[in-house]
Amino acid sequence: MKKLTVFFLLSLLLLAAGARADVIINEAMTSTATFVGGRHDDWVELYNTDGAQVKLKGWYLSNDEFDLTRWAFPDNAVIPKKGYLVVYCAGKDPVTDGVKNALYANFKLSSKGESIYLTDPDGNTVSVSFGKQYGNVSSGVPLGGEGWHCLETATPGAANDAAYYDKMADEPVIETAAGFYEGGVSVTIRGSEGQQIRYTTDCGTPTRASALYTGPINISKTTVIRARAFADDMLGSTVAGSTYIIDDPTPVPVSVVSIYTDDEYFFSNKKGILVKGSNNTPNYERNWEYPAQIEYFDENGVRQLVQMVTTRVAGHSSRNLRQKSLSVFARSAFGSDTLDCAFFENRPYTSYSSIQLRMTNSDNHSTRLRDAVLGEISDGIGLYYQAGRPIILYINGKYYGHYNLREKANKDSLAQWEGITDEDVIKGIDILEGNGLDKSRVIKGSNQDWIELLDFCRKNKLNTEEKLQYVLDRVDVDSLFSYAIYSMMINNYDAGNVRYYRFPGGKWTFMLHDIEAGAMNGEETRTVNLILKSRTANIGQYPHTILAALLELPEYRDQFLRRTAEIVENNLLYSEHVRPIYLKWVAVLEQLMPRQIKTYPYNKSFTMSAWKTNVNASMTRMRTYPKKVIGDICSKLKVTSAEKKEYFGNTLDLLAIYNVRPPQ
Repeated sequence: MKKLTVFFLLSLLLLAAGARADVIINEAMTSTATFVGGRHDDWVELYNTDGAQVKLKGWYLSNDEFDLTRWAFPDNAVIPKKGYLVVYCAGKDPVTDGVKNALYANFKLSSKGESIYLTDPDGNTVSVSFGKQYGNVSSGVPLGGEGWHCLETATPGAANDAAYYDKMADEPVIETAAGFYEGGVSVTIRGSEGQQIRYTTDCGTPTRASALYTGPINISKTTVIRARAFADDMLGSTVAGSTYIIDDPTPVPVSVVSIYTDDEYFFSNKKGILVKGSNNTPNYERNWEYPAQIEYFDENGVRQLVQMVTTRVAGHSSRNLRQKSLSVFARSAFGSDTLDCAFFENRPYTSYSSIQLRMTNSDNHSTRLRDAVLGEISDGIGLYYQAGRPIILYINGKYYGHYNLREKANKDSLAQWEGITDEDVIKGIDILEGNGLDKSRVIKGSNQDWIELLDFCRKNKLNTEEKLQYVLDRVDVDSLFSYAIYSMMINNYDAGNVRYYRFPGGKWTFMLHDIEAGAMNGEETRTVNLILKSRTANIGQYPHTILAALLELPEYRDQFLRRTAEIVENNLLYSEHVRPIYLKWVAVLEQLMPRQIKTYPYNKSFTMSAWKTNVNASMTRMRTYPKKVIGDICSKLKVTSAEKKEYFGNTLDLLAIYNVRPPQ
């Protein structure tokens, strides 16, 4: 985090004679990474200094001196005597998350400096003004004190601390390189003159009571060292962190991620996101998100990234497994809203708003590579897919096994893919999944236009220029065709787990997401039957009606069949394209799997031999599917023998050459 020069000016300005002084603006947070009710909104805390309850009907809160009535308190809002009230500055009311009965103002706060105004029903106003704030640090009136200062511990809804500060200490420098060592290592830390360095070796955030650094720290086992600087008149610094992996038995160069935080955030019964806990709903089902620190080491063991982030459990059914997927988010409150690292060799990007540490979900005890490999095979088709690479994950200094580091399919990665940089356009994206027909299928934005589109295609043949144009104006037909074709070719029998998106002013565009159910079994026609249905058939999980309506038109049937041949010839020739990608991943995983199986024994039958059998079976399916699926498509679309020769004659010849079983 960049060091910020901070100055605060408290100006409890009485802008009108007789302004009420019983309610004051007591504390505020304008750059937060602390989550409440699934959100990380900034907030303002009011304090009622009077001995009687204050009703807030007719009161207003604002950050605009020219619009003091910007946000009105609800008629039933009150502050108890000597009590506190927190208003979250969300910009709008929460749609799906939030705290029950909490107050959400319709404006946000700026960490660059802000004024906040509180106006009573008589038009009397009090305000507080402050300059640039530190990230994830509140400011307010210290208990028993005066003026507006930094508070080391935020206390929304409770009394402020008496201690206050106006500057922050400098983050110390851990001079010994993080990484891999044999036998042990001696770690040295350097700080600024006049500032004490406090450190931990248990992944906890250092406090003023943590161990005092007086000289090199000798460690002989895998350890995370976190350090902060303190001074009597300064806030504790931001946190430096370094992971030292001692005598690591991983036998192959592979990227490593170390993620760590206070033990309670991961493992305590009350708060820990990686455990079931003592609540009626398991902790890992609650989408709690906490601060953490992450380090990324490349295949040569060189650290490419260390950064404070937030993290939460990801996935659905995988949450109850020992290994759990984690989503990792860059937050501006910690100094940067991007993770600046070129994680993936097949992506030109050098920054990401978030990444995913994926434990492979339904592929957990099979191949542990299908989702990532099938995405990589699709490269060139034109569909967005989540790039990936195999990694070893350490959580709080403990080996957690093989994971796949993945792009996270969100508005930011989709904007990168599309080359969109306008923040307003990016924020306005709609992302849906499955058939998109109910609110549970809305990932972001709205599904209203989508529902209207499906209904139109179900009720209308596209037999006029006007009707056809209605659909063409709303759907990226290339992506629609490509998703359907590729899903059938890999027999992604979970093709109903589809996602599609639309930026403002754009068209609905399909992407590849969570395709690990591809190349998984021998039911070669299952996905064909799911996707190639009649226009008026009931909509299942896959929204088939748009595709069906277009395929009723000869010119789009022709386009679809030609696109099928193109995808097979360019992406699914086994020895030319498919097998090399599988083998690249296998070369790494076959050296990681013995330790993975030993650490996470599924059952006695899941051995290295079984894993290799599963991988070979997946590769065989990718070798044999294309010819069979072409036959199924031709049958479904009533392609004549002459048409089949025209559309697929060359394709079938190439399959005969390139999709033969390789010599053993």
